[in-house]
Amino acid sequence: MTMTTTTTRDSLPDLIIDPSPGLRLRRAIQDTGSVLWRDVIRTTRQPEMLAFAVVMGVFFLVLFNYVFGGSIGAGAGVDYLTFLVPGVFVITALQGAQQTSLGLAADLAEGVTDRFRSLPMSQLAVITGRTIADAMRNVAGLILVALLALLMGYRFASFGGAVAAIALATAVGYGFSWLGAAIAAKIRQPDMVGMLSMFWLFPLMLASTAFSPAETMPGWLQPFVKHQPISVASDAVRALAGGAPAGNDIMLTAAWIAVLLIVFGPLSMRLYRKID
Repeated sequence: MTMTTTTTRDSLPDLIIDPSPGLRLRRAIQDTGSVLWRDVIRTTRQPEMLAFAVVMGVFFLVLFNYVFGGSIGAGAGVDYLTFLVPGVFVITALQGAQQTSLGLAADLAEGVTDRFRSLPMSQLAVITGRTIADAMRNVAGLILVALLALLMGYRFASFGGAVAAIALATAVGYGFSWLGAAIAAKIRQPDMVGMLSMFWLFPLMLASTAFSPAETMPGWLQPFVKHQPISVASDAVRALAGGAPAGNDIMLTAAWIAVLLIVFGPLSMRLYRKID
């Protein structure tokens, strides 16, 4: 006796049926959470990833305050520690954002992403989960740098201002994480990715108001210094931390973050999907 079965659309697994937009979104969120959890677990097992971001922030805070602080502060007529700490917050977030490019490049080189690409999961989640995990690590690093700054004598205008300053610095780092993801998806070699990251980070970092006021720099350089994203973010974080009006600076910083996400979000995904 031969038995026949009838396969209906309702009996097929969800992975075969083209899901609805709502179902795709729900799966993308779930996949992002899985990748996020993976990266959080990896951070707990490799604390040097967090230590690197914190050490760089501590290095800049101590070096610039105790080595260059006297001359810069006297020349600009400012309390240099008060001026410096918010800028170091932004630089710390950017150093943390570099972990996105280095970590993604390492996964690409080691074949980890090949496994992700073979799974029935949202490929957007691979990069989104990593950038969110790096943002969470940035928050931890920024809090540690803030504690050191307090020990050095720095004071926030208010607790709310401290929270807002750390949140804004984290958002800036998140925007730059997508730039790092695009570089990693294009280059895919951790050593080359690290070198290329330095090419854009150090010029922007040094030619900014993170470490010294724009007025102390040559006149021909000041227009660039005042309007480039690290300077705009440093000024906004400085205003929030010091309790000064920050509306315009925050809007400009939000605009830069939006530009980074709009440009490098789709670009990084397009480059990632082109990987053989």
